[in-house]
Amino acid sequence: MKDKFYITTPIYYASGKPHIGHAFTTLYADVISRYQKSLGKEVFFVTGTDEHGSKVYEKAQEENKSPQDFVDEIAKDYVKAWKVLGIQYDDFIRTTSERHIKAVYEFIKKLKEAGDIYEDFYEGLYCVGCERLLFPKELINGLCPDHLIAPKKIKEKNYFFNLKKYLPVVRKEIIENKIKIIPESRKNEILNIIDSNISNFSITREKVEWGIPFPDDKNQTVYVWTEALMNYVTVLDFPAGEKYKKFWPADVHIIGAEINKFHSIFWPALLLSIKAPLPKAVFVHGLFTINNQKMSKTLGNVIDPIDMVNEFGQDATRYLLLSQFSALEHGDVKQSDFPIKYNADLANGLGNLLERVFTLIISNDINLEKEKTDP
Repeated sequence: MKDKFYITTPIYYASGKPHIGHAFTTLYADVISRYQKSLGKEVFFVTGTDEHGSKVYEKAQEENKSPQDFVDEIAKDYVKAWKVLGIQYDDFIRTTSERHIKAVYEFIKKLKEAGDIYEDFYEGLYCVGCERLLFPKELINGLCPDHLIAPKKIKEKNYFFNLKKYLPVVRKEIIENKIKIIPESRKNEILNIIDSNISNFSITREKVEWGIPFPDDKNQTVYVWTEALMNYVTVLDFPAGEKYKKFWPADVHIIGAEINKFHSIFWPALLLSIKAPLPKAVFVHGLFTINNQKMSKTLGNVIDPIDMVNEFGQDATRYLLLSQFSALEHGDVKQSDFPIKYNADLANGLGNLLERVFTLIISNDINLEKEKTDP
């Protein structure tokens, strides 16, 4: 029987088309998946789209579309991009799919049975762009550091998850590398967050127009970040599916640095609550900017991976995206350097090497034939 290997990307937020940041993460996972297959393992590689939340609803309204029609189009854009890039995933999970919603209800049922959900009020700052709650210390000049907009002050009734109950176990698992967080700097980051007396978190939002209704309370929807994390098991037909029994726990979650806390603290705690095995590893890659600026439609520096394939071809685009800098660190991408790197590394470097090798092979073949005919 083959060894199994389960690898995931984050599911990408369906508020716009995929860009090279999404492509980098998915390509990285694709390379690992192919390598594990080459070792003879049975690999299950999953990606997908995160399709609920206030931001998606607002984007759909802006385009005069229903939220479902809007996310249907975005999901098609992702599927097309991954096909163009030659990414060989095994399943594509969408959080608006019936299989996901059904399994989310099963997951929440188990959280309730464990006694880990309670009702309370939340008062604080909320960024619609991030779809998350912000602490005042995270703000820069009163603005969200990622979206440069002022978060909304909200006060609402929510249902909370008892995170503190599980933090000591999560901390121990991380320290003992039973949940291996790579690189070490990201592991230390998580331990510092745990030691900073992190609070319980809300698993619902009140009166959100587009989301999964929370069981037994029609005024609440499941918080988009909570149900998005559950995709890693809902795609396996949690809790009784054969794929879940076979492939869970994940061998590695591939994620970007900005979502480390959700995957390395919140997700293991939720799994501990329902008595499910914990993921073996979380690989946290660095983030990159474009010409020293964050990718933004406003700035006009968002790079479409399909445009790159049209210019450089599939294999060259894969190489150009994955060879920019070490995945362990943050880095900056200069779009103007793509043609330079293409010519230097591929057309000149690799191209010249292949030409010389073929010349040598042809030359040796001729000499061998000559030796056979000589008396």
